[in-house]
Amino acid sequence: MTLIKSILAIIPFLILELVFSALSGAPARSETIGVPSYPSIIFVEAPLVTAGRSMLRFLRGSHLARIEPGTQAASAVNLTPGFFAVADPQVSFDATRVLFAAQKEPNSTWQIWEMKADGSEKHQITHCATDCFQPAYLPQHRIVFTMAAGKGAQKTTAIYVSQESGADAQPITFGPGDFQVETVLRNGRILVSANFPLIKAGTSSNSRALYTLQPDGSGLSLFRANTQRDIVPTGATELEDDTVLFVKRHELAGRSTDGQLAWIRPGALHNSVITPPNSVYWSAHLLDGNRLVAAKADSAPGVATGKSGLYVFNLDTKSIEKTLYRNPEYSSVQAVPVEPHPVPLYYWSILHPDRNYGRMVCLNSYLSADAPTGRLPGHIARVRIIALQPDHATERVLGEAPVESDGSFYIKVPADHPVRFELLNPGGTVIHAQRSWIWARPGEDVPCLGCHESKVLVPTDRWPLALKRQAGPVPVGIAATTQSAVH
Repeated sequence: MTLIKSILAIIPFLILELVFSALSGAPARSETIGVPSYPSIIFVEAPLVTAGRSMLRFLRGSHLARIEPGTQAASAVNLTPGFFAVADPQVSFDATRVLFAAQKEPNSTWQIWEMKADGSEKHQITHCATDCFQPAYLPQHRIVFTMAAGKGAQKTTAIYVSQESGADAQPITFGPGDFQVETVLRNGRILVSANFPLIKAGTSSNSRALYTLQPDGSGLSLFRANTQRDIVPTGATELEDDTVLFVKRHELAGRSTDGQLAWIRPGALHNSVITPPNSVYWSAHLLDGNRLVAAKADSAPGVATGKSGLYVFNLDTKSIEKTLYRNPEYSSVQAVPVEPHPVPLYYWSILHPDRNYGRMVCLNSYLSADAPTGRLPGHIARVRIIALQPDHATERVLGEAPVESDGSFYIKVPADHPVRFELLNPGGTVIHAQRSWIWARPGEDVPCLGCHESKVLVPTDRWPLALKRQAGPVPVGIAATTQSAVH
């Protein structure tokens, strides 16, 4: 009788929980006494997973599956039958919808699609002329995704933002770098990965790094300096304490040799690896406060036939806690829990779309991490501004501007055009040349501390001479008829 009374006592609470879940639209979790409760999980099942170019990661036969943790392989529900290949599932903030990238037919391009979390009501969002993939939800009914651009050897990728319907798609990155979406941080900034430095892939190394930028493309900045060569971060995600976790790969001769989990803790200057050497992790995503759902291969590094399963990874012990799901016929990767999560902060853009220029101010061009002493020798008299042409192969000199005695300069450059700088002595000889490309969005003010300056330096609190002496920025590469009186 006591047991029956206890069961009857908890029934009202179970009914209330089910009613609340139905009203809120949130998926109900299955509870098991003494066992952690996890939500449903949507992930990619693929016969073969590769670490190469993004469009070729998952080939024919990859599909989205949904499981309740602990079920057998036969219990997984295929959510995308009829698609040639799929990738990159992302759950909406209210956990009712899912974005994903898909190749509908063998010869079609990758496009962004959306469906309900149960796999119903699929509809194509983008209609890109080239491949579009790696989508993520933004606040205010917008999305961000990666789009391929260019052809052949000049092919690269850029970041685009559009309405959730796919309308009004606009690029927010420019020039080489192979920018790819990683995640949207809770502070509203977009976390992306790109070549390090921002030059054409293969020019110097295969290294990549994490960068952040606003949803309007302004404020591009290196998230953390990458001091190692041939390192590629992928699958970055944010944890509840603002830690950024990702898969860290070493790529030699275009081939990935491992996949370790690494994180960048709040305030840390560099990443820390949290899994053993020679691990082969493919992806990881937060499951609850201190656990991840991680995809890990059972085979040794470099073995293409090894299949990946889904596991619970404990962040406290930094080890695998239990198996969630394994299918010997497929690799299971890119798992995302189907549960609500916070909407990122909305960024109110301060750009001026009617302006065809941006402004750049350098506080001290003598500062350089490339110099042994941290300061470039000689006397910097002028700065030459060079623009990258649309073919990403040729350059054009836009002009020059004076550099003040404290190393500062203040210029106005064409908006959305990748530029780099060369520092000149009084005789016109190049003292130092920047290799990477940067840009300014319409009406954006882009500051820099120096020339390839150390990313851990904080500028001194002073007013540079370029802002004191000049009536405004020196226009470089802007036709006289388009120069605005507004500085």
